[in-house]
Amino acid sequence: MQNDEDRADDAPQKAQRGIQSVEVGGRLLDALARRRKPLGLSELAAAAELSTAQAHTYLVSLTRLALVKRDAITGNYEPGPLSLRLGLMSIERQPAYRAALPHAARLAESVGLSVALSVPGALGPTIVRIEHGGYPLHVNLHVGSVMSLDTTATGRVFRAFGDPAQLDAMAASQAGAGNTLAGAESAQPAPDADARRAQLDAVRRRGIERSVDLPSPGVSALSVPVLDADGRLQLALTVIGSTGSIDVAWDGPIAAALRDAARQASASLGAEDAATPSAAPRVPPALADDAKAQRGINALDSTGGLLLALVSAGRALPLRELAATAGMPAAKAFPHLVSLLKIGLLSRDAAGCFDAGPLSQALGLIAMQRVSPARDAEAEIVALAEATDMSVAAATLGPLGPTVIRFEESARPQHVSLQVGTVMSLVNTAIGRSFAAGMTDDVLAGLLAGEPVRLAGRATAAADDAFRARLAQIRAEGVDFAFDAPVPGIATVAAPVFDHTGSIRLVIAIIGASRGFPHGPDSGLAQALLAATRRLSWRFGWIGGQ
Repeated sequence: MQNDEDRADDAPQKAQRGIQSVEVGGRLLDALARRRKPLGLSELAAAAELSTAQAHTYLVSLTRLALVKRDAITGNYEPGPLSLRLGLMSIERQPAYRAALPHAARLAESVGLSVALSVPGALGPTIVRIEHGGYPLHVNLHVGSVMSLDTTATGRVFRAFGDPAQLDAMAASQAGAGNTLAGAESAQPAPDADARRAQLDAVRRRGIERSVDLPSPGVSALSVPVLDADGRLQLALTVIGSTGSIDVAWDGPIAAALRDAARQASASLGAEDAATPSAAPRVPPALADDAKAQRGINALDSTGGLLLALVSAGRALPLRELAATAGMPAAKAFPHLVSLLKIGLLSRDAAGCFDAGPLSQALGLIAMQRVSPARDAEAEIVALAEATDMSVAAATLGPLGPTVIRFEESARPQHVSLQVGTVMSLVNTAIGRSFAAGMTDDVLAGLLAGEPVRLAGRATAAADDAFRARLAQIRAEGVDFAFDAPVPGIATVAAPVFDHTGSIRLVIAIIGASRGFPHGPDSGLAQALLAATRRLSWRFGWIGGQ
């Protein structure tokens, strides 16, 4: 008697019975992938050829599963955190990415500059990882940025070494993308065919390309291809730094180190990786309270359990293991997986294991492009302020240090010398210490030199044992408190928001009067803050310990 795995191998995919609701939901996801921008309900329903009422019911479930999220300000729908994680899984499972990542990390450390990994995306070369070798470069580049094919070194490497058909599709997409591309604002008149051919021939001969003060003044870059054994472009490695700190000579030490990293990555392609240990599936924090209360599609809940199990494992799984990890019988899981294969959200390898599919990668790249800490945090900040009747601040790491980018004031009068643009001490404020707890020693040491210009900052030579112990406590508890410092009578509790790499993207802080302010990480106030930061972290693709 054949089991489910045997039937999955023997039967043509089209002949296998799936779950109709999964395939209808897939039409909405496919529409988001094809349109590559947030869509309102009516526009999304029309693109998926569904009625508005039908689309809304499915979107309730897709939002609950975090495959889709709804912008709190515009109400438009876009790929959600689970789509982001599935897309990243698809990328991270690619041999070229796995081969290049350790070399990129070592390169960043050795040259003390930022190194970006870019892969082909629907719109063009898309950054999927940035390794920082020192103090982060403050330029408008991040995971998800799409690089112009013409005005960036990365783009010209793709032009020189990429697949012609894929490049034609990218160029057509970029023609209508406007200023959404990195480098589009510096676009020059396109060179004629002969000039472009000569330019790309030169890139191929050198095996490296550079940009100096373009597209961003004061920022320069060197980029090289990572090729497979057949000479096909898999990704680009790009070293980025301030023009005064990066040597862009063709035969300079940075160019030599970059070429060497690319050669090693190419040589590593095809090497077997050790299997990633499986983990218990994690349920995403609720992203919208209204989604829970509204009627959705029950069958999609089981589908979501399978996707979460796969993301939590971080590797391709056979049917039985995937079903067991999701807590359901293989016979129940199988029809859902058939439909997930049909819509392209999953794929299946030669060994019969299920992995993230092409639709996952397309949605994930879009989700990466759309990650906006300030926008996504807005609703959480307002809700925290209303729920606690206290002030709430959000800060990011700016060129001078932890910088407040949003401040929602309490209705109660508070003597708080805080405003948008305030730069916080890394040592003497809860916001600053929360950032410091996530920094490497070399980055922290470099930033401590700038303490005197920050709020409550004082000249600090180095991190002492007491400060290091405090940072270890913050990492263990997930929050930090400050009482009567730096402002007498004012208390603060702060917690970090992580992105998919585990880096801190934001710190959120609740600020109130010291008298009666709750103490400890187990207090209701701290737990409310942690719940909000976990929801935001999930939105940014984080799937760490929850």
